[in-house]
Amino acid sequence: MRIASLSPAVTETLVSLGLEDEIVGVTPWCKMYLNDVGKKIVGTYRSILFDRLKEVKPDLVFLQSRVHDKVVDAVRGEGFNAHLVPLPTNIYSIISHVIVDVGALVDRYYEARELGERLLSRIPKISGRTTGVKRLKVYVEYLWPDKTFSSAGAFTFIDDGVRVAGGRNIFRDTLREFFNPSDEDIVCRNPEAILVNIEPPLEKLTAEEYKRIRKPLENTEAFRENKVILVKERKDVNLAHFGPSFIDTVEWLTEEFEKLR
Repeated sequence: MRIASLSPAVTETLVSLGLEDEIVGVTPWCKMYLNDVGKKIVGTYRSILFDRLKEVKPDLVFLQSRVHDKVVDAVRGEGFNAHLVPLPTNIYSIISHVIVDVGALVDRYYEARELGERLLSRIPKISGRTTGVKRLKVYVEYLWPDKTFSSAGAFTFIDDGVRVAGGRNIFRDTLREFFNPSDEDIVCRNPEAILVNIEPPLEKLTAEEYKRIRKPLENTEAFRENKVILVKERKDVNLAHFGPSFIDTVEWLTEEFEKLR
């Protein structure tokens, strides 16, 4: 099977299932999960490179919900078998809707179930470390290269990951997915810790530089106590992708929260 994946989470899942050789097209953000970084780029979160997609001739194209909703019909209209992967709302939906469902579509259903079960078995061990502890109030920010930002509401896998790791998303009462909060609302909720997802070209950003950029948050406890964690995307830890390694991210968050209490 020839597979094009425009979702880093799906790409990581495919590699975990031993299917890297069948991947013929990816996005730039998929590269960290690949041993063969020479795979052809066939699109991004915002656009599909149809000429390249036609060149690699995929049997199946994986797209990512929310970022590709407006282009899925165009991809199908060009004759491609496109599957839109839903944005998971919690850790369990990562296992069921990303890992297992993707596995079924590429004839690796039972292997995907075994992978999902291994990941599932790690969650109670993490939860056991956080039972009865004081939960940190956490603000999660996605700082984009143009210095704009967004955050995560209750209907996101990151909200659930923060909860399992022993934190409490300050926007857990916001019944939305990813959205743009106001500085005033963030300060009013007074986070005790801030997690900042950093993407290229901001990978060299320091915590002090971040605090200068986000000076409106200076009156939060997180700023006063220097509890700002920059999470620079890497294979085993990041806040943006929801593949199998998200369980590694939750374990890492558990350790970071323990240091901050």
